[in-house]
Amino acid sequence: MFRVDIDSDLCSGFAACVDVAPEIFKLDDSGTATLLVTETDDQRALKAAKDCPMAAITVFDAESGERVA
Repeated sequence: MFRVDIDSDLCSGFAACVDVAPEIFKLDDSGTATLLVTETDDQRALKAAKDCPMAAITVFDAESGERVA
């Protein structure tokens, strides 16, 4: 299980995360990525963090708190 965080100050609204994992991310009315869920077992959360051009997404192991992406 993963815990996903978005640094909204870094997000520029490229929507790469939404393209990769629309069940986890959406863009709000201002064009900033927001979370539909804060915890998930969906591996696409890791790809979304990797693909974010602004490095605004951080993924942690929900149990240990260790950063995994």
